[in-house]
Amino acid sequence: MNKSIKRAAVLTLTALTLFTSTPYTNVAKAASVTPLHTTVKSTGKADSQKITYKLTLDKATLTDGRVAVEYDPNVLVLKSDSEGIKFSDVDVNKNYVNEEAKGIAYAFVNDAPKTAAGTLMTVQFTVKAGLASQDTTIKTKILGINNEATDVVATTDMEDVVSVGRPTLSTPKINRVSQTILGVYVKWSKDANADGYVVYRSTSKDGKYSKIATVSGLTSFYDIAVANNKTYYYKVVSYQGSGKTRVYSEESAPVSIKVKKFFGLFS
Repeated sequence: MNKSIKRAAVLTLTALTLFTSTPYTNVAKAASVTPLHTTVKSTGKADSQKITYKLTLDKATLTDGRVAVEYDPNVLVLKSDSEGIKFSDVDVNKNYVNEEAKGIAYAFVNDAPKTAAGTLMTVQFTVKAGLASQDTTIKTKILGINNEATDVVATTDMEDVVSVGRPTLSTPKINRVSQTILGVYVKWSKDANADGYVVYRSTSKDGKYSKIATVSGLTSFYDIAVANNKTYYYKVVSYQGSGKTRVYSEESAPVSIKVKKFFGLFS
């Protein structure tokens, strides 16, 4: 086939194929079909989480290829993409849609067989704000990687599953409420998934609890605004996020203490 005709055929076929629902029978759960491999790395957490996807190639000789990376647009937001190995002609389509999935399509053609290894493409995503903890799938559709008329990788799907969203908060447990020289000391269990805690206080177990402190980076609080010979009840709630996207855990069980002062001081 004439090279210019082949170039047009590969890029045009990619556009046509990627916008139709093509059946696939081979799905690689390990996200690896030699000589192609995918990696997905996650950094940050909750609303600040970032996902980096890479498609890499072991040493191989290629002339053309067609790939699409699909993702759930209700979970991930495409932020950037880059192509690594250089070919004579490439086409990147960021508006690829296949049924409910969105994606980014990549096709390339080289003027002559090219022996190469390294990163074919890198795609970066952010996670939509306010999502509950869940798994989402990034699917790599290989529509053919070729060396002239020889298949290097035939039509194949590869899948990567990554955990995203806010991890579930556990209900805090107050471990200690005691009287000290500074006032009432409240200590509770740490939750690695929490960004901070809110401390509430009431003068009756089933009464109205008022917020007395928001604590970040600590799992304790000194309450100095207490009166003598009074019983206080404390509850703690953990939270994630900030502003309107902040979410809270269930309240801890209440724990009480009766304050006693001697000569106007805490004991």
